[in-house]
Amino acid sequence: MPVKPLPNYEVIPLRSEEIRVAIVQSRLGTVDPNRAAEGRKLNLKHLLWMIDYAQARTYKDLLAFHEFPLGGLSRAWTRQECLKVAIDVPGPETEAIGRKAKEYGCYIEFGCYARLPDWPEHFFNLGVIIGPDGSIIYKRWWLRNLAGVTGIGTTVWDVLDEFVRRYGWEAIFPVARTDIGNIALMSEVLEPELRRAFAMRGAEIGIHCMVRGTPEMGARQSRPRATAQALPEGPDVFHLDFRAACLVNHIYGLFIQNAVSEEGGRTLDGGVGRSVIYDCNGAVMAEVASHHEGVVETVIPIAAYRKKHSIPRFQKELFTQLYQKYVSKYPPNLFLKSLPDSIAEGADRYRKAARW
Repeated sequence: MPVKPLPNYEVIPLRSEEIRVAIVQSRLGTVDPNRAAEGRKLNLKHLLWMIDYAQARTYKDLLAFHEFPLGGLSRAWTRQECLKVAIDVPGPETEAIGRKAKEYGCYIEFGCYARLPDWPEHFFNLGVIIGPDGSIIYKRWWLRNLAGVTGIGTTVWDVLDEFVRRYGWEAIFPVARTDIGNIALMSEVLEPELRRAFAMRGAEIGIHCMVRGTPEMGARQSRPRATAQALPEGPDVFHLDFRAACLVNHIYGLFIQNAVSEEGGRTLDGGVGRSVIYDCNGAVMAEVASHHEGVVETVIPIAAYRKKHSIPRFQKELFTQLYQKYVSKYPPNLFLKSLPDSIAEGADRYRKAARW
Protein backbone atom coordinates (compact mmCIF):
# COMPACT_ATOMS: atom_id res chain seq x y z
CA MET A 1 0.00 0.00 0.00
CA PRO A 2 1.47 3.41 -0.94
CA VAL A 3 2.26 5.88 1.84
CA LYS A 4 -0.25 8.70 1.97
CA PRO A 5 1.20 12.19 1.46
CA LEU A 6 1.58 14.59 4.40
CA PRO A 7 -0.12 16.34 6.01
CA ASN A 8 -2.62 13.55 6.67
CA TYR A 9 -5.20 15.88 8.23
CA GLU A 10 -7.38 18.77 7.09
CA VAL A 11 -5.62 22.10 6.44
CA ILE A 12 -6.11 25.34 4.52
CA PRO A 13 -3.36 27.18 2.58
CA LEU A 14 -0.84 29.12 4.67
CA ARG A 15 -0.36 32.88 4.44
CA SER A 16 3.44 32.50 4.62
CA GLU A 17 6.24 29.97 4.99
CA GLU A 18 6.95 31.18 8.54
CA ILE A 19 4.77 32.77 11.21
CA ARG A 20 5.69 34.92 14.18
CA VAL A 21 3.85 34.13 17.42
CA ALA A 22 3.96 35.86 20.81
CA ILE A 23 2.77 35.16 24.31
CA VAL A 24 1.53 38.11 26.35
CA GLN A 25 2.11 37.65 30.07
CA SER A 26 -0.23 40.22 31.61
CA ARG A 27 -1.58 40.89 35.10
CA LEU A 28 -4.68 39.19 36.50
CA GLY A 29 -6.88 42.10 37.59
CA THR A 30 -9.68 40.38 39.51
CA VAL A 31 -12.83 42.52 39.38
CA ASP A 32 -15.41 43.20 42.08
CA PRO A 33 -18.63 41.38 41.01
CA ASN A 34 -20.65 44.31 42.33
CA ARG A 35 -18.76 46.67 40.00
CA ALA A 36 -18.09 44.14 37.27
CA ALA A 37 -18.73 46.38 34.25
CA GLU A 38 -16.30 49.01 35.56
CA GLY A 39 -13.64 46.40 36.33
CA ARG A 40 -13.95 44.69 32.95
CA LYS A 41 -13.65 48.06 31.21
CA LEU A 42 -10.34 48.78 32.95
CA ASN A 43 -9.02 45.29 32.17
CA LEU A 44 -10.10 45.58 28.54
CA LYS A 45 -8.27 48.90 28.24
CA HIS A 46 -5.11 47.27 29.57
CA LEU A 47 -5.48 44.25 27.29
CA LEU A 48 -5.83 46.51 24.23
CA TRP A 49 -2.74 48.44 25.33
CA MET A 50 -0.83 45.15 25.64
CA ILE A 51 -1.85 44.27 22.07
CA ASP A 52 -0.43 47.57 20.83
CA TYR A 53 2.72 47.02 22.90
CA ALA A 54 3.20 43.50 21.54
CA GLN A 55 2.80 44.64 17.93
CA ALA A 56 4.95 47.79 18.27
CA ARG A 57 8.39 46.38 17.40
CA THR A 58 7.77 43.47 15.02
CA TYR A 59 4.58 42.16 13.47
CA LYS A 60 3.07 39.06 15.07
CA ASP A 61 0.64 36.71 13.35
CA LEU A 62 -0.69 35.38 16.68
CA LEU A 63 -0.93 36.88 20.18
CA ALA A 64 -1.91 34.63 23.07
CA PHE A 65 -3.13 35.82 26.50
CA HIS A 66 -3.79 33.98 29.75
CA GLU A 67 -7.03 32.47 31.03
CA PHE A 68 -8.78 35.50 32.58
CA PRO A 69 -7.39 38.86 31.36
CA LEU A 70 -10.84 40.51 31.36
CA GLY A 71 -12.39 39.46 34.67
CA GLY A 72 -9.71 37.86 36.77
CA LEU A 73 -10.66 34.97 39.04
CA SER A 74 -11.76 34.28 42.59
CA ARG A 75 -12.58 30.79 43.80
CA ALA A 76 -14.80 32.33 46.47
CA TRP A 77 -17.29 33.67 43.89
CA THR A 78 -20.80 32.24 43.89
CA ARG A 79 -22.58 31.37 40.66
CA GLN A 80 -24.41 34.71 40.56
CA GLU A 81 -21.13 36.56 41.07
CA CYS A 82 -19.48 34.57 38.28
CA LEU A 83 -22.41 35.43 35.99
CA LYS A 84 -21.86 39.13 36.77
CA VAL A 85 -18.15 38.92 35.97
CA ALA A 86 -18.65 36.86 32.80
CA ILE A 87 -18.74 38.54 29.39
CA ASP A 88 -21.20 37.95 26.57
CA VAL A 89 -19.67 36.11 23.61
CA PRO A 90 -20.07 37.84 21.25
CA GLY A 91 -20.28 41.14 23.10
CA PRO A 92 -18.62 44.54 23.57
CA GLU A 93 -15.32 43.08 24.75
CA THR A 94 -14.93 40.67 21.83
CA GLU A 95 -15.89 43.44 19.43
CA ALA A 96 -13.18 45.74 20.83
CA ILE A 97 -10.55 42.99 20.63
CA GLY A 98 -11.80 42.19 17.14
CA ARG A 99 -11.12 45.74 16.02
CA LYS A 100 -7.51 45.37 17.19
CA ALA A 101 -7.18 42.03 15.41
CA LYS A 102 -8.47 43.65 12.22
CA GLU A 103 -6.18 46.66 12.64
CA TYR A 104 -3.10 44.42 12.81
CA GLY A 105 -4.37 41.59 10.62
CA CYS A 106 -3.53 39.06 13.32
CA TYR A 107 -5.09 36.34 15.43
CA ILE A 108 -5.70 37.01 19.15
CA GLU A 109 -6.40 34.29 21.72
CA PHE A 110 -7.67 34.80 25.28
CA GLY A 111 -9.72 33.05 27.93
CA CYS A 112 -12.72 34.32 29.90
CA TYR A 113 -15.75 33.48 31.95
CA ALA A 114 -18.51 33.76 29.37
CA ARG A 115 -22.28 33.77 29.07
CA LEU A 116 -23.86 32.11 26.03
CA PRO A 117 -27.41 33.09 25.02
CA ASP A 118 -28.70 29.54 24.55
CA TRP A 119 -27.51 28.37 28.01
CA PRO A 120 -29.28 30.59 30.59
CA GLU A 121 -27.90 30.53 34.16
CA HIS A 122 -24.80 28.69 32.96
CA PHE A 123 -21.40 30.31 32.63
CA PHE A 124 -18.39 28.86 30.88
CA ASN A 125 -14.62 28.91 31.11
CA LEU A 126 -14.24 29.73 27.44
CA GLY A 127 -11.24 29.87 25.16
CA VAL A 128 -11.65 32.34 22.30
CA ILE A 129 -9.69 33.12 19.14
CA ILE A 130 -10.49 36.20 17.08
CA GLY A 131 -9.33 36.28 13.47
CA PRO A 132 -7.79 38.98 11.27
CA ASP A 133 -11.20 40.04 10.00
CA GLY A 134 -12.27 40.86 13.57
CA SER A 135 -14.70 37.95 13.94
CA ILE A 136 -14.70 35.11 16.45
CA ILE A 137 -13.31 32.08 14.61
CA TYR A 138 -13.02 29.71 17.56
CA LYS A 139 -14.58 29.28 20.98
CA ARG A 140 -14.20 26.24 23.14
CA TRP A 141 -15.66 25.20 26.47
CA TRP A 142 -13.33 23.55 28.93
CA LEU A 143 -13.93 19.81 28.58
CA ARG A 144 -13.99 19.03 32.28
CA ASN A 145 -13.23 20.50 35.68
CA LEU A 146 -11.14 18.88 38.35
CA ALA A 147 -14.00 18.43 40.77
CA GLY A 148 -13.93 21.07 43.45
CA VAL A 149 -10.63 22.60 42.33
CA THR A 150 -11.16 24.75 39.26
CA GLY A 151 -14.67 26.07 39.65
CA ILE A 152 -18.30 25.59 38.81
CA GLY A 153 -18.33 26.81 35.23
CA THR A 154 -20.23 24.39 33.01
CA THR A 155 -17.98 22.04 31.06
CA VAL A 156 -18.70 19.60 28.25
CA TRP A 157 -18.56 16.71 30.74
CA ASP A 158 -21.14 18.34 33.01
CA VAL A 159 -23.77 18.40 30.24
CA LEU A 160 -22.32 15.83 27.84
CA ASP A 161 -25.55 14.32 26.48
CA GLU A 162 -27.12 17.70 25.76
CA PHE A 163 -23.87 19.04 24.27
CA VAL A 164 -23.66 16.13 21.84
CA ARG A 165 -27.36 16.45 20.99
CA ARG A 166 -26.92 20.12 20.10
CA TYR A 167 -23.48 20.18 18.50
CA GLY A 168 -22.37 16.61 17.74
CA TRP A 169 -19.31 14.63 18.80
CA GLU A 170 -17.06 16.51 16.37
CA ALA A 171 -17.49 19.69 18.44
CA ILE A 172 -15.84 18.20 21.54
CA PHE A 173 -12.29 18.59 20.20
CA PRO A 174 -12.45 21.59 17.85
CA VAL A 175 -9.42 22.75 15.85
CA ALA A 176 -9.22 26.18 14.22
CA ARG A 177 -7.91 25.63 10.69
CA THR A 178 -6.34 28.96 9.82
CA ASP A 179 -3.85 30.41 7.35
CA ILE A 180 -1.18 30.40 10.07
CA GLY A 181 -1.73 26.74 10.99
CA ASN A 182 -4.15 24.53 12.85
CA ILE A 183 -4.66 25.87 16.39
CA ALA A 184 -6.32 24.27 19.42
CA LEU A 185 -6.77 25.42 23.00
CA MET A 186 -5.79 22.60 25.32
CA SER A 187 -5.63 24.08 28.80
CA GLU A 188 -6.89 21.14 30.85
CA VAL A 189 -4.04 19.81 32.98
CA LEU A 190 -2.67 16.38 33.86
CA GLU A 191 -4.71 14.48 31.31
CA PRO A 192 -2.57 13.54 28.27
CA GLU A 193 -5.49 11.88 26.48
CA LEU A 194 -7.08 15.29 25.91
CA ARG A 195 -4.01 16.76 24.22
CA ARG A 196 -3.59 13.66 22.07
CA ALA A 197 -7.22 13.91 20.94
CA PHE A 198 -6.61 17.44 19.63
CA ALA A 199 -3.44 16.23 17.88
CA MET A 200 -5.45 13.44 16.28
CA ARG A 201 -7.81 16.12 14.93
CA GLY A 202 -4.84 17.82 13.25
CA ALA A 203 -3.72 20.44 15.78
CA GLU A 204 -0.29 21.88 14.95
CA ILE A 205 -0.13 24.65 17.56
CA GLY A 206 -1.51 24.03 21.04
CA ILE A 207 -2.29 26.85 23.46
CA HIS A 208 -2.36 26.29 27.22
CA CYS A 209 -3.55 29.36 29.12
CA MET A 210 -4.02 29.42 32.88
CA VAL A 211 -3.83 31.63 35.98
CA ARG A 212 -2.25 31.15 39.39
CA GLY A 213 -2.12 33.10 42.65
CA THR A 214 -5.76 34.13 43.08
CA PRO A 215 -6.75 36.47 45.96
CA GLU A 216 -8.24 33.98 48.36
CA MET A 217 -5.77 31.09 48.08
CA GLY A 218 -6.14 29.26 51.37
CA ALA A 219 -9.49 30.87 52.17
CA ARG A 220 -12.40 28.82 53.41
CA GLN A 221 -14.20 28.37 50.10
CA SER A 222 -11.16 27.99 47.88
CA ARG A 223 -10.20 24.48 49.02
CA PRO A 224 -13.32 22.73 50.34
CA ARG A 225 -13.12 19.46 52.23
CA ALA A 226 -15.12 17.81 49.48
CA THR A 227 -12.40 18.43 46.89
CA ALA A 228 -12.28 15.30 44.81
CA GLN A 229 -8.82 15.72 43.32
CA ALA A 230 -5.97 17.82 44.64
CA LEU A 231 -3.49 19.43 42.26
CA PRO A 232 0.19 18.66 42.82
CA GLU A 233 2.38 21.40 44.20
CA GLY A 234 5.49 22.91 42.64
CA PRO A 235 6.17 25.66 40.09
CA ASP A 236 7.16 23.32 37.25
CA VAL A 237 4.32 20.78 37.32
CA PHE A 238 2.20 22.43 34.64
CA HIS A 239 5.19 23.39 32.49
CA LEU A 240 6.32 19.77 32.52
CA ASP A 241 2.81 18.52 31.76
CA PHE A 242 2.41 20.73 28.69
CA ARG A 243 6.00 20.35 27.52
CA ALA A 244 5.52 16.58 27.47
CA ALA A 245 2.37 17.00 25.39
CA CYS A 246 4.33 18.99 22.78
CA LEU A 247 7.04 16.32 22.65
CA VAL A 248 4.75 13.29 22.55
CA ASN A 249 2.35 14.75 19.97
CA HIS A 250 5.01 16.67 18.01
CA ILE A 251 3.16 20.01 18.17
CA TYR A 252 4.24 23.57 18.93
CA GLY A 253 3.02 24.88 22.26
CA LEU A 254 2.24 28.28 23.78
CA PHE A 255 2.05 28.16 27.59
CA ILE A 256 0.73 31.39 29.11
CA GLN A 257 0.34 32.30 32.78
CA ASN A 258 -0.56 35.62 34.38
CA ALA A 259 2.03 38.04 35.70
CA VAL A 260 2.40 38.89 39.38
CA SER A 261 -0.56 41.06 40.33
CA GLU A 262 -1.74 43.31 43.11
CA GLU A 263 -4.94 41.62 44.22
CA GLY A 264 -7.05 42.66 47.19
CA GLY A 265 -4.33 44.95 48.48
CA ARG A 266 -1.71 42.19 48.32
CA THR A 267 0.97 41.55 45.72
CA LEU A 268 0.60 37.88 44.85
CA ASP A 269 2.98 35.50 43.13
CA GLY A 270 1.84 31.93 43.78
CA GLY A 271 3.92 30.41 40.97
CA VAL A 272 2.90 32.92 38.29
CA GLY A 273 4.91 33.97 35.27
CA ARG A 274 7.50 32.05 33.26
CA SER A 275 5.26 31.82 30.22
CA VAL A 276 7.02 29.88 27.49
CA ILE A 277 6.87 28.78 23.85
CA TYR A 278 7.90 25.18 23.08
CA ASP A 279 8.85 23.69 19.75
CA CYS A 280 7.47 20.40 18.46
CA ASN A 281 10.18 18.45 20.31
CA GLY A 282 9.45 20.09 23.67
CA ALA A 283 12.46 22.42 23.54
CA VAL A 284 12.13 26.00 24.80
CA MET A 285 12.01 28.53 21.97
CA ALA A 286 11.26 31.66 24.04
CA GLU A 287 10.43 32.34 27.68
CA VAL A 288 9.41 35.29 29.82
CA ALA A 289 12.27 35.24 32.28
CA SER A 290 10.40 36.84 35.19
CA HIS A 291 7.00 36.90 36.89
CA HIS A 292 6.30 40.47 35.69
CA GLU A 293 4.34 41.57 32.65
CA GLY A 294 6.11 40.94 29.38
CA VAL A 295 5.97 39.70 25.80
CA VAL A 296 8.20 37.13 24.11
CA GLU A 297 8.04 35.97 20.52
CA THR A 298 9.48 33.43 18.14
CA VAL A 299 9.24 32.31 14.53
CA ILE A 300 7.63 28.96 13.67
CA PRO A 301 8.62 27.45 10.28
CA ILE A 302 5.08 26.26 9.77
CA ALA A 303 5.31 25.30 6.08
CA ALA A 304 8.41 23.13 6.52
CA TYR A 305 6.92 21.58 9.65
CA ARG A 306 3.67 20.74 7.88
CA LYS A 307 5.49 18.85 5.11
CA LYS A 308 6.78 16.35 7.69
CA HIS A 309 4.10 16.38 10.37
CA SER A 310 1.60 13.58 10.93
CA ILE A 311 -1.22 12.89 13.33
CA PRO A 312 -0.06 10.74 16.29
CA ARG A 313 0.97 7.20 15.44
CA PHE A 314 -0.06 4.59 17.98
CA GLN A 315 -1.50 1.07 18.04
CA LYS A 316 -5.09 1.85 18.97
CA GLU A 317 -6.20 -1.76 19.07
CA LEU A 318 -3.89 -2.43 22.02
CA PHE A 319 -5.96 -0.07 24.14
CA THR A 320 -9.51 -0.50 22.79
CA GLN A 321 -10.64 -3.27 25.15
CA LEU A 322 -9.10 -1.53 28.18
CA TYR A 323 -10.90 1.72 27.40
CA GLN A 324 -14.20 -0.07 26.89
CA LYS A 325 -13.93 -1.71 30.32
CA TYR A 326 -12.81 1.44 32.14
CA VAL A 327 -15.42 3.23 34.29
CA SER A 328 -14.94 6.96 34.89
CA LYS A 329 -14.82 7.88 38.56
CA TYR A 330 -17.43 10.63 38.09
CA PRO A 331 -20.41 10.28 35.75
CA PRO A 332 -21.18 12.95 33.14
CA ASN A 333 -24.22 15.24 33.10
CA LEU A 334 -24.09 16.32 36.77
CA PHE A 335 -25.10 19.90 35.82
CA LEU A 336 -28.06 19.04 33.61
CA LYS A 337 -30.84 18.94 36.21
CA SER A 338 -29.55 21.70 38.52
CA LEU A 339 -26.49 23.93 38.96
CA PRO A 340 -24.29 24.19 42.07
CA ASP A 341 -23.95 27.66 43.55
CA SER A 342 -20.40 27.39 44.95
CA ILE A 343 -17.21 25.40 44.54
CA ALA A 344 -17.91 23.59 47.82
CA GLU A 345 -21.39 22.60 46.63
CA GLY A 346 -20.05 21.45 43.26
CA ALA A 347 -17.31 19.40 44.91
CA ASP A 348 -19.82 17.78 47.22
CA ARG A 349 -21.98 16.86 44.23
CA TYR A 350 -19.04 15.13 42.59
CA ARG A 351 -18.09 13.37 45.83
CA LYS A 352 -21.56 11.91 46.27
CA ALA A 353 -21.73 10.76 42.64
CA ALA A 354 -18.30 9.05 42.68
CA ARG A 355 -18.38 5.51 41.33
CA TRP A 356 -15.20 4.37 43.02
